[in-house]
Amino acid sequence: MSGSFEPVAAWYDEHVGDEGSFYHHHLILPALLGVLGDIAGLCVLDIGCGSGVDLSPTLIARAVEREEARPLGITYLVADAADLSMLPDGSFSSVTAQMVLMDASDGAGILREAGRLLEPNGRFVASLLHPCFAVPGRSAWETQPEGKGERFVRRIWGYRELFSCPDYLAPEQPLPITRYHRPLGWYVTRLREAGMLVDALEEPVGDADFAREKPQAQQRQRIAPSFMVLGATKVAHP
Repeated sequence: MSGSFEPVAAWYDEHVGDEGSFYHHHLILPALLGVLGDIAGLCVLDIGCGSGVDLSPTLIARAVEREEARPLGITYLVADAADLSMLPDGSFSSVTAQMVLMDASDGAGILREAGRLLEPNGRFVASLLHPCFAVPGRSAWETQPEGKGERFVRRIWGYRELFSCPDYLAPEQPLPITRYHRPLGWYVTRLREAGMLVDALEEPVGDADFAREKPQAQQRQRIAPSFMVLGATKVAHP
């Protein structure tokens, strides 16, 4: 499987820092943790951990440095998330993929491996760009007159197509990454094929800090959410 973060790994690590971005902490992560539930004492695999398991050696090296500075008992692994054959079947209670699937060429392979690695009734939770409203390169915000003011409108085209395209996380990013768009039904089908059934779907609008610091951004999230959190449970066969 190919990934495009290694060429921009140093920039990305500087961009998110030790604690992650504001959007991640106040918009995405609260929804993901809510769907994931209590994981105290459980064995959890975080696929695409960035700075787990990640395809970028540089990001893993940065993560190891942080683990050595502040030990949390985390083991990091440089690996292809679509081929984790070094890990035994059913060895994790929960598997997470935070903002990973839309950046992976073999999304189906990642979901197959997540299903294989989960124990029966184990949980898979993923955050990702909302495939309905954040179609890379094929969605845009516009304004339309409304009364004496104007309203935000989200325009989308090419939603049902499977495609990849270059994209930037921020204007100062030195090189593009590659995004892989799949419609919502694609994810539900691939999860089912991997033995998991969707039981949660959250479209976060942000917490109180997000509302205070980014009021216009939250207004847009209420119209057409940029992110989605999917939760699925591995079916336990008798």
